[in-house]
Amino acid sequence: GELLKVVDASDVLCEILDVRDPIGTTCSYVEKFVKENCPHKHIIYVLNKCDLVPTWVTAAWIKKLSFKFPTIAFHASINNPFGKPALFQLLRQLDALHKDKKNISVGFIGYPNVGKSSIINTLKKQKCCRTAPIPGETKVWQYVSLTKRIYLIDCPGVVYEEGQSQTDRVLKSVVRAEKIEEPMEFIDGILQKANHDYLRDIYKVSSWKDADDFVGQCAKNYGKLIKGGEPDTKSMAKILLMDWQRGKIPFFIPPPKEEEQMEVDDKENMNKKWNLEQNVKDIEMTKKEYEEEEEHNGEQQ
Repeated sequence: GELLKVVDASDVLCEILDVRDPIGTTCSYVEKFVKENCPHKHIIYVLNKCDLVPTWVTAAWIKKLSFKFPTIAFHASINNPFGKPALFQLLRQLDALHKDKKNISVGFIGYPNVGKSSIINTLKKQKCCRTAPIPGETKVWQYVSLTKRIYLIDCPGVVYEEGQSQTDRVLKSVVRAEKIEEPMEFIDGILQKANHDYLRDIYKVSSWKDADDFVGQCAKNYGKLIKGGEPDTKSMAKILLMDWQRGKIPFFIPPPKEEEQMEVDDKENMNKKWNLEQNVKDIEMTKKEYEEEEEHNGEQQ
């Protein structure tokens, strides 16, 4: 219900994706709903957390996703952000298309824990939305004014993908780790996705046979033991899941290869890409111009 209210009230939808798994955090249900019921609304992809992956990964995903919607790389941080001028200017360009309205609303949608509230705080240069490194912190939608004409709407995390396994939901931070009854069931998913070299460095485990062996060794290293000196695998498994959800364990889904991309893209998509590149050139602005614009907006407010 909260999601549909945000979609209905928004002129522009910023779909926030986790750059480590953009396809897995895409809200295809929302895109389909907008296309069928309100095609006049604009959709923007914002690839957040780009500081957690190599630069070439972000660049490759932008190249792929730009065929569908305008895509911007972003790192949410009040003091040291990345991508803020580009997103700010793109919103101003879209605002220019709605001069007939008194103001426009920009809805921020996406999976739990992808950083919707953090991006709004970054744009505002202050903490105006509650944030946490766990899913479910935002309970209801809220309005935040960016300028006199642009209003931002923070939406609770959206999950509406059929066919997902429980492991997918847990590893996408849909479910809080501390609320999972049997955390051991999901450790194998972490071992399959994460680079084993990183796991060895973080948890000081040289080798392991399976998930039970890995968790057991980690529990001994962390001093998580139960009566008789046996490893407390349940508590340790929850720690591992919390580390995963909070980004302590590095990982990313490799972007598609260039050959695979070209096979999928048809001539129409190539035209869309060309038009997008022209639009990107049109909305580029220097840091000085951006700061002057922000200063001017601050004086008006």
